[in-house]
Amino acid sequence: MKMLDSRIVVTGLAVVLAAGCGGGSPTGPEPSRSSCANPTFGDPASSPWCLPYAMGTAYTVTQSYCSTGSHAGRFAYDFDMPMGSEVLAARAGEVVELREHWSDQDTQGGHENVVILRHDDATLSLYIHMRQDGVLPELGDYVPSGGLLGWSGSSGTGFPHIHFQVCLRGGMCSTGTNEVTLPVNFSNAQGPLDPLGGLVAGERYAAGACS
Repeated sequence: MKMLDSRIVVTGLAVVLAAGCGGGSPTGPEPSRSSCANPTFGDPASSPWCLPYAMGTAYTVTQSYCSTGSHAGRFAYDFDMPMGSEVLAARAGEVVELREHWSDQDTQGGHENVVILRHDDATLSLYIHMRQDGVLPELGDYVPSGGLLGWSGSSGTGFPHIHFQVCLRGGMCSTGTNEVTLPVNFSNAQGPLDPLGGLVAGERYAAGACS
């Protein structure tokens, strides 16, 4: 097992992917659910999340949250990251699921390589469409904020990018089930936000320093 930090906790949590997204149902009480009809993003300056790529790099959001495409009803972002771009942990957490065996030429939905982190508030962050054999940590590793998770790919999709979303504890996180995702913004995103505080499709966001 690779040691990315001194804290290593193996949980045995199984997370199920479906139709290009991920899922999980950790134990514990479920917080109030967020709705696309009335999302609350909060002040980005106080967000616990950083963009999932390195300071000084910039990528375009090709699909934002609650769109009419595959993100309908879901708080998620697609970042247009070329094949082999570094993907970083948006927040410190433990690796509770990873898959990296699917080919980048495999465009079938549900065949996405993914790494999933669980955080200290029991939320899960999902990084989907990782490159084949492109996940660096192993199950149970603790990854610090900004730690290298691996490299972007095109598994389960037609073009290389990274799909990022955050799930509530106790809530499913799959297009095939009752999806419960959280509205997320990023404390280090340099670029325009929409009136609610979310990222805007078609805009390019540079990553600043992340505390």
